[in-house]
Amino acid sequence: MPTLGCQPENSYSIDTCLPLPQCTSFFDNFDKPDTVIALTNFSGDPLDASWTSDFMPNNARIENGNLVLTLKRNDAVNKFGNRPGFGATVSSTRWMLYGTVTARIKAGSLSGGVVSSFIYRNAVTGDEIDYEWVGKQPNEVQSNYYWNTPPTMDPKDIDYSHSRRQDVGINLSQEYQTYTIEWLPDRLTWFINGQVVRTLLKSEVNGTQYPSTPSQIQFSVWDGGLGDPATTEWSGGPTRYEDNQAPYEMYVDFVDIKCFAPVDPVTTPWPPKDKGFQGTVNPLAKDFTLAKEAVVLGDNAPTFSTLENGGLHWGRFNGGKNLNQNYPIIPKKKNVAGRLGFRNMQWSGLVSVVNTLALYTLSALS
Repeated sequence: MPTLGCQPENSYSIDTCLPLPQCTSFFDNFDKPDTVIALTNFSGDPLDASWTSDFMPNNARIENGNLVLTLKRNDAVNKFGNRPGFGATVSSTRWMLYGTVTARIKAGSLSGGVVSSFIYRNAVTGDEIDYEWVGKQPNEVQSNYYWNTPPTMDPKDIDYSHSRRQDVGINLSQEYQTYTIEWLPDRLTWFINGQVVRTLLKSEVNGTQYPSTPSQIQFSVWDGGLGDPATTEWSGGPTRYEDNQAPYEMYVDFVDIKCFAPVDPVTTPWPPKDKGFQGTVNPLAKDFTLAKEAVVLGDNAPTFSTLENGGLHWGRFNGGKNLNQNYPIIPKKKNVAGRLGFRNMQWSGLVSVVNTLALYTLSALS
């Protein structure tokens, strides 16, 4: 996880900041309830849990061998004068730079406006690879990717033309299907039930406009039908919330993660033992907000910089220009509804990650 609360340029050493927890290959059939914990309870150590529930912790749970994400009616009024429901986002506690993830999913998009998602995402750079389901087309799943679309980017400048629709021929919110996203340095491949449905070569996008920054694996269900009008149209809203209606629920039966370059959590512990870090809880850190923070991720972890590759790469801090100098203070309140709203939810989620990691007051013993 990025050390977004650490300022290496103001520290004793640029190596003071903790590294990003790197990808380990594993299979999760969601048979242990403590696999998912609330983000606010997450220490930053990936051995504590495999997943975090990022917004409303009780909207995600493990039940009967499934990860269940819930979208519930909500009374808060958004800027469009609507009362969108509040859903759930579950994120991996380790980050992956290339690899293959397979998940058996029953989408939660039983109504127009309800969006279900299976995503690889970097919330800082805006790189994203996904599958999404919308209630407007219950038999279809959409594959998509974004490159270099940070949350501060004007939505008018974002390229939304990469989405492709796949008609599976059955209601995907009523039956489980197996979805795979293979992310390699030179190509992206989307599969449904083991069959290739889409391939993107890096060479097709100038060799550069391609997701290439370490990302979290995420599952989410959210209300796209009562927010931004364009998102409402895309998702088939407005979303229905009838009296005594059961919440919308997305189910994940299992996740199989195969990292391109996995690490062994035993031989590559977090934090790295050779750094000699000590962590102490600092409750005042909950008021922390990001402002021009350097993001330095250790000896063998990615480093945000604006050097020649313009993104993250594996290696030591190289003294490059701080990427986050382009980022203002994170707004504490954002619209939660709509496809644009999901981007804002992710940005708000980044604040939550920052707040959580900032609970560690770190000191180097060397």
